[in-house]
Amino acid sequence: MKKIFKKILVAYDNSPAAKSALQSALGIFLKFNSSITVLVIDDKESDKEESLTFLKGFSADNGVHLDIQELSGSVFQEVLKYEKEGDYDLILQGSHSSKGWKTRLMGSNAFKIVSGSDCPVISVTEGASSPELKNIILPLADSRSTRQKVPYCIEIAKKFGATVNILGVSKDGGSETKKRVRSYVVQTERYLSERDIPCTVKEEYGVNVPKVCVKYGEEMNAGLMLMMTETESAGVFMGTYAQQMVNVSTIPLMTIHSRDTRLAGAAGY
Repeated sequence: MKKIFKKILVAYDNSPAAKSALQSALGIFLKFNSSITVLVIDDKESDKEESLTFLKGFSADNGVHLDIQELSGSVFQEVLKYEKEGDYDLILQGSHSSKGWKTRLMGSNAFKIVSGSDCPVISVTEGASSPELKNIILPLADSRSTRQKVPYCIEIAKKFGATVNILGVSKDGGSETKKRVRSYVVQTERYLSERDIPCTVKEEYGVNVPKVCVKYGEEMNAGLMLMMTETESAGVFMGTYAQQMVNVSTIPLMTIHSRDTRLAGAAGY
């Protein structure tokens, strides 16, 4: 299997949320022996010199090399361009920032980085970083592609020794939907257990999916939640729902594209 998260790209503007994202990047670096590139983009809404000073101090304090790149222009365009040209494995960004990128990392503009990237993106709100990552939320919805995130979840859980909390969930409360989602849950629980990954199971139907996911993550003190970007539950995580999750989730949120083939077939489904 290809080594994942070998190259990490962090979009940084010195906001509290960006600092949380950087802290999350450190946690991944320590477990996956990754390289970290930090983009400091001069967009006239953040103090570049303050950012550079903080990053140099962070590097020295934590004993981690940061490849700091100074760019100018549109935040999401520069991030996506750099990600594709550098063939990065993971992007981390702060979201719902109280300063700095403001409108750029909120609403539809925030989601441009998530939807436009080739690699997974972890969006982190202020204070949401959990470098130790003891609990992972794995929502399984009413869609075949919902299980594509399982291989990533497994690799992360192995490295961090985390418990995977499976959440079977759908806005539809019908019997056919329950049967289908439950089959995904049972299959995934068995797959994790066969690989000695501790897991729990919970199911919720006929609910507001984003709210239930975030609430459950908070209850479990989760350090990460995974979701597919485009096709979860026939649209439940698309459009405005996905934007809500990226910007208001109190748990670091890893979004994965159904077109992502880095770990294709690894789930054994």
